[in-house]
Amino acid sequence: MSHSITVSGVSLDIEEAGSGRPLLFLHPGEGLQPNRPWLEALARNHRVIAPHHPGFGNSSLPDWFGTVDDIAYFYLDLAKQLGLERAVLAGACFGGWIAAEMAVRDTRRFAGLVLSAPLGIKVGGVLDRDITDMHSIPRAEFLRLAWANQENGAEDYASLPDTELAAIARGRESLALFGWKPYMHNPRLKRWLHRIDIPTHLIWGDADGIVSTSYGEAWQAEISDSTMTVISHAGHYAHWEQPEAFAAAVTGFTSKLQETK
Repeated sequence: MSHSITVSGVSLDIEEAGSGRPLLFLHPGEGLQPNRPWLEALARNHRVIAPHHPGFGNSSLPDWFGTVDDIAYFYLDLAKQLGLERAVLAGACFGGWIAAEMAVRDTRRFAGLVLSAPLGIKVGGVLDRDITDMHSIPRAEFLRLAWANQENGAEDYASLPDTELAAIARGRESLALFGWKPYMHNPRLKRWLHRIDIPTHLIWGDADGIVSTSYGEAWQAEISDSTMTVISHAGHYAHWEQPEAFAAAVTGFTSKLQETK
């Protein structure tokens, strides 16, 4: 089900499916994409709520939005407006960064946190590249690094309608706005990850060339009460490339969460 709501004066498009414990899913920088097998898999055991971020899809982007902090506070407002209780907060890639920024601020409406190959922190030295510069490399190189099977990420842009092409371009422009400098991270976020006070599960693809599994281990080291699953034959977008394995990892984690915090 697709629908639109207004939150804090911002028009937001949302995809929703399933029933059960609410799961707020925050999408990666590639957007939600029309084909969503991961949503169907997650919806077997959860009420999945997947908004299109401000500036992505048809969601509006107010001129006062300019940082991931703004999106984090905005989605906390969304959780309040939806009346979420004991929900699961999940995010992939760019969405994982947003979810972490939310969790260091306020977890009162969430019972657990799932981070799938999140961006957002700096773990190496000043000259170390922790996160591949997805904007500067050729598309073919991006596909090689982001997917275990490059065909899974291939897109025939010539066959897409103009409206969908415009949405893709708009999303890429918005991603650059929120994560261009410093590139796809908040230099201060790592210092605040200790504030995450709910069970956390990290999910990584074993063939992720955008952020390595060692980057994931650095996340795990900073978050107490955290665990990690590495999915075989998956790249950066494990939820798209291995939706059943991804959903199994999420459900295995959420089934162990207590009903109350």
